[in-house]
Amino acid sequence: MEPSEQPAVTDSPWFWVMVFALVAIGALVAIGGKYGRRQAGIERQYQARERIAAGDTVADERSAPRPYAMPGATLIPLWPLAVLLAAVALAAAAMLVREHRRPRPDNPDD
Repeated sequence: MEPSEQPAVTDSPWFWVMVFALVAIGALVAIGGKYGRRQAGIERQYQARERIAAGDTVADERSAPRPYAMPGATLIPLWPLAVLLAAVALAAAAMLVREHRRPRPDNPDD
């Protein structure tokens, strides 16, 4: 390889970390609506079982229970996972740029 040549960007593991993180974010966006509906149903069942087990047949004025889960307001949201994946993608992009701009040695055999 000549000193002026750069290796292909796809040879870097940081490129693949970034690609997989971005694909995972795309998958979260794609399944977000279906996840919200399904998770809300599961959480409503959980909340109903908890209230029955606690004996809350009549709402007590002192301890108002949390409202039942709805598709837009679940106990377990997806946004923390999306934020984590975005941070991984940004870190991988920064490392990829850093690696790509690093000066190459004149003689790689040394």
